[in-house]
Amino acid sequence: MRPLPTLRPAAAALALALTAPLLLAAPAPAADSPAPAAPVAYVVDRCCGTLTTVDTATRQPTGQIALPGSSRPARIAAAPDGRHLYVTDQGAPGVRIVDPAAPDQVATVPTRTGTRAVAVSPDGTRLYVGDHQGDPALGALSVIDPAARTVTATVPLGFLPEDAALSPDGHALYLTQPQGLTVVDTRTNAVTATLPLPGSPREVALAPDGTRAYVTEYDTGTVAVVDTATRTVTAEIQVYAGADGLAVSPDGARAYAASALGPTVTAIATGSGQVTAIVETPDEPGALALTPDGAQLWVANRANDYLTVVDTATGTVLDRARTASAPADLVIPAPPATVPTDPEPEPDPEADLAVTLDAAAVPALIGSRIDYTLTLTNTSTTTAATGATVTAAVTPGTVTPTTTAPGCTAAAGRVTCTVTGLAPGATARRTFSLPVALLSLGTAYRVTATRTASAPADPDPGDDSASRSCTALTALIVSCR
Repeated sequence: MRPLPTLRPAAAALALALTAPLLLAAPAPAADSPAPAAPVAYVVDRCCGTLTTVDTATRQPTGQIALPGSSRPARIAAAPDGRHLYVTDQGAPGVRIVDPAAPDQVATVPTRTGTRAVAVSPDGTRLYVGDHQGDPALGALSVIDPAARTVTATVPLGFLPEDAALSPDGHALYLTQPQGLTVVDTRTNAVTATLPLPGSPREVALAPDGTRAYVTEYDTGTVAVVDTATRTVTAEIQVYAGADGLAVSPDGARAYAASALGPTVTAIATGSGQVTAIVETPDEPGALALTPDGAQLWVANRANDYLTVVDTATGTVLDRARTASAPADLVIPAPPATVPTDPEPEPDPEADLAVTLDAAAVPALIGSRIDYTLTLTNTSTTTAATGATVTAAVTPGTVTPTTTAPGCTAAAGRVTCTVTGLAPGATARRTFSLPVALLSLGTAYRVTATRTASAPADPDPGDDSASRSCTALTALIVSCR
């Protein structure tokens, strides 16, 4: 453990005291919760134009993605949903858009020069990319629509920004540059303020609530704390020479600063300004990234080909994960949310009702008639019929049937019967009669019974109707078929 650095006078109110190396404990998972997919670390190298994927659980590389046209990747940012990555390149114009689900389809958005600083709006609809080649006086910020993959606006800066970070509401963009911290209003795409910082600012990160910005200053080995409301420096916390990489824990309780010349990573309690732990990480520590739960801090050791993994609960080095040569930057987004697939819809309930009709002649000198028996059967084995209506149409239409069956009504030329609560496999019978005139003289009677309504739906209309025909030569001679 190295000796503790001291707090600069600008932060005299924040006394430093070394405590036990406790950084930030990760919350314990629920005992019965299924293990979620481990986040993936995406690492860009600064020499070979590749992006390496590393499983944060096994700490093993799982693949490489080529970045066509890239010569010197600089920084990487992830879309809020984790489904796209944006890689700047200070050696070649353009921003590479990578879909990890389709790694062979890398897209490029052309830019005026090589690029470095990059930030994504909270809603993922805008990408901010800073020039990093050419005359600094001509340096500008490109505003990109990542969906359309086009530059929609250009903001003159007059410098080449080193790093970028957005406020939580997306309204203010903070850019580090050689002389200080510049603020751009993203609603107007105009520079609204520049705060001088003499120590060669490198990286900037915002507190989760947006009230403070933290800036590493390489030459002075300090972390400047900026009040974003007043845009004033409220403290300068001494770390080690070559202050560079920066990260803030998800709950905002800790800030971490990498010092390339230390070579160390310093943990700072943001509430008090105290340095709480210092971890030695050889080989020029640079970019930092926290896992989404804040449990691990990953450090890019750019003088070699590995990442140092630090347990933030104990302040100890857990492992060194091999990656591409000379890692320049990394990001560890939360795994993309799984879009639930709609389950197969349950089929609508169905009850197949079968209609049959029987006719029996009852000849007589007085009161001759034809008796009909209407039978309704629920052929479903699982679903009850809550209600059904059967209408029997009579020819001749001038004849009025008679019925005393429950749920049945008669009118000239028809009988209508309603049945409720017919269980699977159950049968309901309803009867009605037609009068036969004394002098029929060959009258033909035809009755057609049809299911006209039912609930639930009837899937088979083929058995929904039945007919019977009878002929009366006289009241005493009546036949049916």
